[in-house]
Amino acid sequence: FKMGSETDELERHGDEDPVRKVTISKAFYLSKFEVTQEQWMVIMGENPSVFTDKPNWRNHPVDNVSWNDCQYYIEKLNAMDLGTFRLPTEAEWEYACRAGTSTRFYWGQDSSNVELHQNAWGFSRAEGRSHPVGLKKPNNWNLYDMSGNVWEWCADWRGPYLESDTLDPKGPKNGASKIYRGGSWFNEPAALRSANRHGHPPDTRGTNAGFRLVLEINDVDN
Repeated sequence: FKMGSETDELERHGDEDPVRKVTISKAFYLSKFEVTQEQWMVIMGENPSVFTDKPNWRNHPVDNVSWNDCQYYIEKLNAMDLGTFRLPTEAEWEYACRAGTSTRFYWGQDSSNVELHQNAWGFSRAEGRSHPVGLKKPNNWNLYDMSGNVWEWCADWRGPYLESDTLDPKGPKNGASKIYRGGSWFNEPAALRSANRHGHPPDTRGTNAGFRLVLEINDVDN
């Protein structure tokens, strides 16, 4: 797939180019929904989230978790011998988000943002909070909330894109910030675009940051 944004994309940022062909060589499963507060509690025995004041809070995405917190969750989950779970690479995330599209959003160009709120929780109609997963329209591969609701941590350190076509990119070997993607309930449309990139130090927590999981396909019985 082609990763990044063309220079004429509306509201693009300067770290989204060059657009280049990225090949993902290994199949993987990506969770249909963001990890919920209930799922976090089952593994961790506690809930760090801020948005716990609604009757259906258990189905809201977990929030207020750092990249480091996600690693601890994954470590405990993997110890249960259910398979090998991890965060997606940035390339895997954008590949899954786009779901075969090359437009500004996975639902189309939507240059006037008239379709945005049918597809994503974002500013200004998210009421200043996260919402239960799966309420908006999914992308073409039946993945929900790839745009909006909460940012989703990825495995990679943040760094510039390579200029050439790339096989299974994993970002730089080290850095100051870990990538997270997708925008959130707090963000305006520019941040919810499929190519948008952002990041924070791995110990940063925020009320609009969560994650979803990859299950490595070699660990799934046929």
